[in-house]
Amino acid sequence: MIMGISFGRGVFFHDRNVLACAEVKDGVIHLWAEKITFRTIGKMWLRICFSFPWPYQLLHLALVLYVIAAAAFPHLAVVDPWWAAVYVAGFHFIFPRELKKFHGAEHKVFSYQGEKRLESWKEIAKADIVNAGCSTNLVVWFFAGFLLALPFAALPWCVAAGVACLLVGAAGDRHLRRYCRLIYSLSAFFQRHVTTKEPARLHLETAIRSYRLFEHIRSSEQQRAA
Repeated sequence: MIMGISFGRGVFFHDRNVLACAEVKDGVIHLWAEKITFRTIGKMWLRICFSFPWPYQLLHLALVLYVIAAAAFPHLAVVDPWWAAVYVAGFHFIFPRELKKFHGAEHKVFSYQGEKRLESWKEIAKADIVNAGCSTNLVVWFFAGFLLALPFAALPWCVAAGVACLLVGAAGDRHLRRYCRLIYSLSAFFQRHVTTKEPARLHLETAIRSYRLFEHIRSSEQQRAA
């Protein structure tokens, strides 16, 4: 199963064995790919975390410090630190602009049914920006559980309800699509209007290069294993 992850400078495509990345540095697309190891996962998360604009970096640092301080000195907490978990769960809704464009490019590459070539970027740009397997689905599942519990339970229990719904959505995705169409309709709406933006050529070419590199590395691995 091929999965995609967007970040503020590019796009990853991966399966359980191989991860490929295309990222933009100073207007130039750079490529790299590796077998998935703990080191590779670390490289991926460093790129994700440090690709956000500086206001996001400062906000995230402040949130981490606040949660630590609130845990150490609960009587000093002005706002319930559990709201930080709600912020993390809903981060899709406040993606930075460039991340939204890379996210849109990733979705269009998935949606395009033809061969994913650089020469086809204009056709790929017309593909659907909604991805049935997007993690926005899980975000909507979280908030469904969270908001249903909010009028009746304390905040930690509301977060727990959200996480429980998220896990149910992840585990039962194929079966739930038939019975919970509202959830997936909401996810499609948010993907189209909130969590993505129409990508420019640079974003599309970055996503295409990442996908083609992943396909090349994966086919090479399969040939060696045969």
